Amino acid sequence: MSQTRKEPIKNGKLWIVFGVLLALITPWYFPSSFGDILIYGIPLWAIIIIAASLLLSAFLSYVIKFHWHMEEEQEEAESKGAK
Repeated sequence: MSQTRKEPIKNGKLWIVFGVLLALITPWYFPSSFGDILIYGIPLWAIIIIAASLLLSAFLSYVIKFHWHMEEEQEEAESKGAK
């Protein structure tokens, strides 16, 4: 069965996750006390930003692999079916 996939821009859930991850990588939303907390000598806000950046990269990879609708995929499927 072939499911039709929507473009990512039309999926509201993806935009919510993008918004949350983008808010997490913006340091001025954090309280000033986050600079005082050190984990292995690294401020807590820096660890949160690094973790959120890794999550954002993984999420973008997921969206591109499973939600992105590409014309080349259709053309490839049509050319295989025509042979």
